[in-house]
Amino acid sequence: MKWKEILSYKDMIGYIARKYSGDPDLAEDVAQEVMLRLFEDKKLKTSNFDPNKKDAAIRQTIRNKVIKVLRSRKVGRWDMDSLDRLKEEGYQIDTSGSLVQDPNFIKSRSNFDSEDHDDR
Repeated sequence: MKWKEILSYKDMIGYIARKYSGDPDLAEDVAQEVMLRLFEDKKLKTSNFDPNKKDAAIRQTIRNKVIKVLRSRKVGRWDMDSLDRLKEEGYQIDTSGSLVQDPNFIKSRSNFDSEDHDDR
């Protein structure tokens, strides 16, 4: 991407970095690193994107770069490796990024607990 085009997406990069990092100072560092990675990525040719889907494609590219930077630093709002463990324990991340109990997990777990398990 050209630097001028990257700058036009600066607010979006900052928003996505804040959303995934959960820390304003970290988000600022991540946003700067993402901007540099977008500039250095010679394979990324936004002119080849479908004009009707260009913004969505760039947003997805930015999101992927933010997650990649956070993984490389092993920081962020959620430890990426622990998301599977959270699911196994009956939790999920909702659309706002909050940790909530999975209602399906609770229902299946309560059915198990309510059965008569007499070990005598």
